[in-house]
Amino acid sequence: MLYDAIVVGSGPGGGIAAYSLAAQGLRVALVEAGRRMTPGKDYGRDLPPLDLLARRLTEGKTGGFDSAWDYRDQDHFTPVGDRPGHGFLRALGGRSLCWAGHTLRFGPLDYEKWPISYNEVAPYYSRAERFMGVYGYKDGLSNLPDGEYLAPVPMRAGESLLRRGVNRLKKQGRAMDYVALRKAMVTTKHSSGRAICQYCGNCGGCPIDSKYTSANTPIPLARKTGNLKVFTNANMTRILMGKEANRIAGIEYTNASGAVEKLECRSLVLACSAVETARMLLNNKTREFPQGLANSSGQVGRNLTSHFGITVLGLFSQLNQRNHSDDAGTGYYHSLLTGMYWDKPNPNFEGTYQVQCGAGLPPQRLFYRNEKGFGAAFKQELLRKNICHAGMNMQGSLLVSDRKFIDLDPDRKDRFGVPLPRIHLHYEDADLAMAQDATNTCEEIIRAGGGEVLSSPGEVRKEDLVIDLNHWVGTTKMGSNARNSVVNLDSQTHDIPNLFIGDASVFPQYPEKNPTLTNIALSWRMSERLAAKMRNKEI
Repeated sequence: MLYDAIVVGSGPGGGIAAYSLAAQGLRVALVEAGRRMTPGKDYGRDLPPLDLLARRLTEGKTGGFDSAWDYRDQDHFTPVGDRPGHGFLRALGGRSLCWAGHTLRFGPLDYEKWPISYNEVAPYYSRAERFMGVYGYKDGLSNLPDGEYLAPVPMRAGESLLRRGVNRLKKQGRAMDYVALRKAMVTTKHSSGRAICQYCGNCGGCPIDSKYTSANTPIPLARKTGNLKVFTNANMTRILMGKEANRIAGIEYTNASGAVEKLECRSLVLACSAVETARMLLNNKTREFPQGLANSSGQVGRNLTSHFGITVLGLFSQLNQRNHSDDAGTGYYHSLLTGMYWDKPNPNFEGTYQVQCGAGLPPQRLFYRNEKGFGAAFKQELLRKNICHAGMNMQGSLLVSDRKFIDLDPDRKDRFGVPLPRIHLHYEDADLAMAQDATNTCEEIIRAGGGEVLSSPGEVRKEDLVIDLNHWVGTTKMGSNARNSVVNLDSQTHDIPNLFIGDASVFPQYPEKNPTLTNIALSWRMSERLAAKMRNKEI
């Protein structure tokens, strides 16, 4: 069968692409390397905490709660430099199964270095928020635009004290804001039919499918159109070229039994993640594309960036006698420190950071684990620090440089014979300067809110920085000039007209905000343009 479009990867970008294309009448094949998982069975099991912990330890897992992240691939890349990571989950829905649900719009300032504007993407943000079921408050911030929200979820007690510290610093002239987070979890009845959130806190493995995933919303709706066929346990190993040197004809994949099969298509959408999409393009070399497909610019795998951070913990003793049963909610992080350096850049680094904040005693786990001792006194002190603490986790924009990129390992291959990706990460002085500024700011906020600093990196070193292994972007940069970018303003590759990119690798510049909503909005936008080009016989 000749498909109008093959979508490879079923995560946030691939899931919405499959839905949009199928809803527009295209015959679509969705190719996913993993299997279908069942919430409440494969993850998010409803068992007493001690029984669950015992069972998890027997299964060779760590921690006391189930997550889809338990099934992530191991030893699937080669790290080079400052401890890079790579999140890779083979499952229908991809990493949307285990994301935290943080759903933030990029703002007008963030788009100033993009070839498209905020106003061009805003309608897709609104459409995505309604489709996903996003809760939140309307805060009126200039560069964190409000969206289309369900009923919000309030902050926990410790976060309110952090907000008090922020407000006191604002009165002294500091530019910052503190707001409740916005997440793609159903808090009231929603058109998707997903269950209303029960605030159990186990969002990484939501047992009732309240959290938006590609597996529970766009893919089922796409299948209802009759235009989508899903291939699971199908690992793409090769992209097939047509008679014309710059046309995709299909793909090869290895199925669950190990046999190699082919699918033919009129167009191909890669939505494998910034790392895996770059890997596949680099691995598929032809006479016309000796550096890899769609890589005449030499930019595939370049412009790599992610978020990185540090953590500061505060202790607010005045919370000691409160009822900690009020700490139920959506995951750990409930609030956000934002607004720094939007209008007045910091001279020591480019861009800015935000700080995801949480507090209290989350269900099924203890956040603070550095207490020493044993016996009743140990347990009482551990409980006190969990009840009274507030955590602040910086999320900063990693500086793009020539020392951060993806290439292929010349020696190591996966079990399908495809070279593994190498991830090169080297922190710059500007990255350290940003982390130091965040550390100092978090400590100030805790003290201004009436707390004491419980844990902090102090003087930040490279060894203290933690990369966000799920937030890589930038390896197929969007641009209007084919000489220095990989895709055009429609996320269509400059070199190959029927090859499109549906993941966050197209981001030409990265702000401090979480990528998933923008990934979905851009993939939806790309899908509409792909379908229009096909109707107009442009591809």
